[in-house]
Amino acid sequence: MNLIAVGSAFPSNRFTQLECLEAMKGADFWQGLTGRSRMVLEKVLAGESGIEKRHFALDSLEEAWRRGAQELNEAYEQEAPDLAADAVRNTLAKSGHRLDEIDAVFVSSCTGYLCPGVSSHLAERLGLRADVFLQDMTGLGCGAAVPLMRAADGVIARNPDAVILTVAVEVCSAAFYVEDDFGVLISTCLFGDGAAAAVWSGSGGSWKVQDFASLHIPEEREKIRFTNAGGRLRNQLDRSVPELAGKTVKALYQKRRKEPQAWVTHGGGRDVIEALEKALPAGELSLARGVMRDYGNLSSPSVLVALERFLEQESSAASDVEHVWMCAFGAGFSAHSCELTRLP
Repeated sequence: MNLIAVGSAFPSNRFTQLECLEAMKGADFWQGLTGRSRMVLEKVLAGESGIEKRHFALDSLEEAWRRGAQELNEAYEQEAPDLAADAVRNTLAKSGHRLDEIDAVFVSSCTGYLCPGVSSHLAERLGLRADVFLQDMTGLGCGAAVPLMRAADGVIARNPDAVILTVAVEVCSAAFYVEDDFGVLISTCLFGDGAAAAVWSGSGGSWKVQDFASLHIPEEREKIRFTNAGGRLRNQLDRSVPELAGKTVKALYQKRRKEPQAWVTHGGGRDVIEALEKALPAGELSLARGVMRDYGNLSSPSVLVALERFLEQESSAASDVEHVWMCAFGAGFSAHSCELTRLP
């Protein structure tokens, strides 16, 4: 399967970490938190988290913590298809493909639930053909973009001329939840909204993707997952996640086919990136750090935004990179990788 183009989209409103902190201090929940919880929020949002700003599908930060379960669900239903559609349009502008050339759409998302899925709403917004194959993937959290690519690869193996879209979209602001739990508090400080899309086919493009691999560790599931709290999503995040991510990604890297010259990974957070940098022979993971700095943790779109940045760097300067190792990880606990080889 060949990569034709990657593009992304984000809500127009963006906020610094300090702006988020000030809005939290004015929220109804602030005085109800323990002093320790308030200290955690102040330390992370006013400190060196590696995040400068995050984009939210909100008119004001005050909305973020006032909405009930129904309002959060409605926000997701509206914003997820809109963000996904913007990412697709940006990607097709790069690939040169028309909407009527798309044969299949695979969508991943975990920050809300729709039935029919986001893919149905996306197809309507874009005006895709009525016979386009639509498939939604949920439950893989931040790591979903790579399994999504693997599903597309299976279709292209049987239909080499097919043009396929994979779309990762998350409205993390529709899953904000605050309570006196360290992991829940940290999650509220990390995640941002965004979407990324990629166009794939059996020919064309400059990179071939292959050699997919996955590792699943279900006994660690409770350390990073969504739970339900009164009809709202609550992100459960254990302190050991950075260590777990580093250990699992290191084991996954041993399954590589050949040595890469570049590494494109999901970030997760400052401590997670530092754990990955110790686990991989990559040095500084500048792509992951750059995405984290500008957008926070986007969940499933993160690794595709990192890939988009890598391709932009490649196009702006001569490079001897011929082989790339790509990895994303998240709920499950699961980690997924693939390898990209430059086409002649």
